Amino acid sequence: MSIKLLTLSILMVLTMSVCGQSDGVQKAPVPSGLGHGYEFENNGKLIGAPKMKTVFEKDTSFKMVRVSNGEWLRKALGSNMNYLNRRGSASASPLSRPKYNYESLRKVNHFLQQRNLDSLNLSGLELQKVWGEDSCGNVFFTSYYTPIVEVSLTQDSIYKYPIYKKPSSAYLQKLSRYQIDSKLLLKNKNLEIGYAKNYWDVYSMQVQGSGYVQFKDGTKKLCAYGGNNNKAYLSIGKYLTGAGYIRKEDISMKSIREWFDANPDSLHILMKNASYVYFKETNKQPSGAANVPLVDFVSIACDFKYLPKGALLLGETPVLDVEGKFLKHEFRILMVHDTGGAIKGPGHVDLYAGVGTSAGNYAGMMKHYGRLWLILP
Repeated sequence: MSIKLLTLSILMVLTMSVCGQSDGVQKAPVPSGLGHGYEFENNGKLIGAPKMKTVFEKDTSFKMVRVSNGEWLRKALGSNMNYLNRRGSASASPLSRPKYNYESLRKVNHFLQQRNLDSLNLSGLELQKVWGEDSCGNVFFTSYYTPIVEVSLTQDSIYKYPIYKKPSSAYLQKLSRYQIDSKLLLKNKNLEIGYAKNYWDVYSMQVQGSGYVQFKDGTKKLCAYGGNNNKAYLSIGKYLTGAGYIRKEDISMKSIREWFDANPDSLHILMKNASYVYFKETNKQPSGAANVPLVDFVSIACDFKYLPKGALLLGETPVLDVEGKFLKHEFRILMVHDTGGAIKGPGHVDLYAGVGTSAGNYAGMMKHYGRLWLILP
């Protein structure tokens, strides 16, 4: 082991002991097995950060920050304000503290709309640091996107794998992935939207929560999230790294797909994830659970038990190189527009990256740590 790696390991052990002390610390109720990322060298995690006593903690250290959103942010602020206006003055805070309502979030949104967003003066706002996954503020950042999948309306020897609408039967809705895709219990029930060439394309579309299907004549239609089977989600990436098939530092959607392409007899492993997502065709643009159009590198999915739809956050987000290696952090204004079956607790958010291959390449590499602050007036 190198001196650098040994030093990092010692620091991680020391930090874990500091963060693990329970005296006087209000533990965040984080479900086990979810909301935690991968441990590897240079994953963006802040080592030696002071532990927090509550899930949100006021931070007065910020005055001026440079944010890296660009013009995408203006678009997102307009859509977000439309959502906040629809919520009136109802309470927005999911926890007992801090207390705030949707009027508070509108004030923050309006404040940002009136400011120079390149160099942002935050002195008139209150920032509440988020607990993270470890009580030290380290938040696991993943990313998702909207894939484009080639499909056929009819099944043949090339286009084999169905994309399903949600069944009307309560019994059929709750079938497991194995029952649906191995036992074929939904076959010939007039639920097929189309058929894809590769099972991984269908699986990946389910993980992302939506996707465009492109038919043979070139027409495209968005398949939005149409519900799920209410089964527990299992991370195939975590399974493959735990079994030693892929190294933690190399895990990505690309490496997972390459592994299954090289091991076609191992597709049964995907059946270990019993969770199944159904789709519905729509003419709308990609939107999240808040019914707000998703904006690249602004919209995030999180656990609504901790952060409400429409909340605005300052994110210290990981920056990666073209190979997915961590370079640095940069500040971005982020907005809560979505959620997901694997997004549990205050220590995990999913950053929306856009549509298509380049967005997918970025999303597939993101598995690093940053920090978050809830912005209040």
